[in-house]
Amino acid sequence: MNNYFNLSILTVSFTLLLNLLPHGSMAQIAFYSSDHLEKIKEGTTYIVVKEPDFQLPEAYIDIVKKYWTFSKIEFIKYNEVKDHIRLGNSFFMFGGYVLTKGISTYTYVYLSLWTPDEKYFKKEKKKAFETYDQLELARIELFTDYPTLEHPETVYKDEFDEYEHIRNWGPGFLKNYLQQLMDLFKKGEERLLTNSVLDQNKLKTLAQETLYVPDYTLIHFKKWGGDESTRTEEKALFKDYPFNYQLISNDELNEKILKAEQPFYYLVYVKSSTDKYISVVNAQTGELIYSQHDYGYNLEPKDLEKLADLIRKKK
Repeated sequence: MNNYFNLSILTVSFTLLLNLLPHGSMAQIAFYSSDHLEKIKEGTTYIVVKEPDFQLPEAYIDIVKKYWTFSKIEFIKYNEVKDHIRLGNSFFMFGGYVLTKGISTYTYVYLSLWTPDEKYFKKEKKKAFETYDQLELARIELFTDYPTLEHPETVYKDEFDEYEHIRNWGPGFLKNYLQQLMDLFKKGEERLLTNSVLDQNKLKTLAQETLYVPDYTLIHFKKWGGDESTRTEEKALFKDYPFNYQLISNDELNEKILKAEQPFYYLVYVKSSTDKYISVVNAQTGELIYSQHDYGYNLEPKDLEKLADLIRKKK
């Protein structure tokens, strides 16, 4: 069973988010429905936040205004979404769902871009706008801590202005996510990142350059009970990665990304339910030079060994 997180503040039966099942298992960043881009470009993209008046830190506002270049944007509250349901408009917001299979529960939290499905406007009797009336365009998977997995609705309380409970998050991460999306939109290139991404020429530069690794990658998640109190030993995790790397806090990494005037590369690890995504990103441009989808709960030595093998591989 799929249960979407409800926002009780909405006065219509409007649940978050989206028409996900047809797409199967998603990666850290996915983009589809490129045939809708022209309509979206002509409309308005609404960035849906808790308080647009703004208790939102200026860093996030500045990032969105600078790097969302595809369409006109406006900031609105969750309970204002229903007032802007028009053909060609789109919405960029937090969302997620809980999937129950037998005794197992799988929780997904993400940022999503969606637009109203044209079929909704052709109905003879329009009812309240529902989840199935949404057409997903893009999705950015988020790695949340276990308390958020237990109570995923809390992401709406923190959202843009806090990233204590979301690991792959902050103004620097957002900058690179938007750069990636804008590049995909410009190219009209649909992508499911369960397929590998590999730029061998750029990846091999990591034989000489430092790979920055957020220190949240050391968190060890125990699937039975969700305990995250232990840490993987650094030497054990990197034992088969012979190249230069540097562990860095999220605060330091976000600041470094925002100030990047020259390319440097950092690793992003995302655990989304039982899916895991390992990527290497150019912090200056947001470009993915490596991305690998797998299944599991933690970053493991074999993941870094695989990356090292590709760095040393000759074309």
